[in-house]
Amino acid sequence: MNGNRNRDRHLDTSVALDFLEQRLDEAGRRRVEEHLGRPCSTCRERLRSLGELLATMREDRTGPVPAELRRRALELFTPAASPSPITSVMEAIAELLFDSAVQPLTAAARRSVGAARRVRFRLGTHSLDLEIEREGASTMSVRGRIVAPDAHLWLVIVDAGTERRVAHPDVTGSFVLDGLPIAPITLQLRNADERFRIPTLEP
Repeated sequence: MNGNRNRDRHLDTSVALDFLEQRLDEAGRRRVEEHLGRPCSTCRERLRSLGELLATMREDRTGPVPAELRRRALELFTPAASPSPITSVMEAIAELLFDSAVQPLTAAARRSVGAARRVRFRLGTHSLDLEIEREGASTMSVRGRIVAPDAHLWLVIVDAGTERRVAHPDVTGSFVLDGLPIAPITLQLRNADERFRIPTLEP
C-alpha cells in the first residue's frame, strides 16, 4: 500500500534535477521512470521546464578571459599611491599672512572695521580675508572673502565649538556666517581640486 502512495507522490525538484543530471542510482532512476509512466502531467511538465533551464545554464558560459585583458582590467582598480603625510599637511594648511591680534591695525583701519579681528591667509596661489566680530554676549559673526578664480565654486566649512556651519561664497567670493557661538573657530575651504585648513582661531 505504501509503495503505491510513494509512486503517486509528485517528484521533488531535487529528485527531478538528480534524474536529469544522472545522479540517481538505478533504483531511484527506476522509481522516477515508473512515476513518469503514470498519467502525471504535473511532473512531466516540471521535468521539461527543469530540462530547459539546465540546457540554458549549460549554454550560458563565457570563454576564458585573455590574460592581457584581465591584467588591464585589474590595473584600473589598483589603488593609487598615497601621497606622503608631509606633502599632504603642507598642501592642506593655509599660511597666515596677517593677524590684527598680533599686528595691530592703524587707527584709520580700526575706525573702519570696529572691534573686529582681521586675518589673512594664503591658500596656495589664492588668499582668504576674514573678519571675526562679537555680536553680543554669546554670539559672533564670521565674514570672509576668498580671492581666487571661480571663488563662488568654493565651499567653506566653519566649526565653532560644537556647531558646524557651511557657507557658499557669492560671485565675489564673499560669505557671512552670523549667530555663531563664541568659541574657537576652525575653517576648511574646498573646491574641486584644492583643500585647505585654517588653523584654530580664538574669537
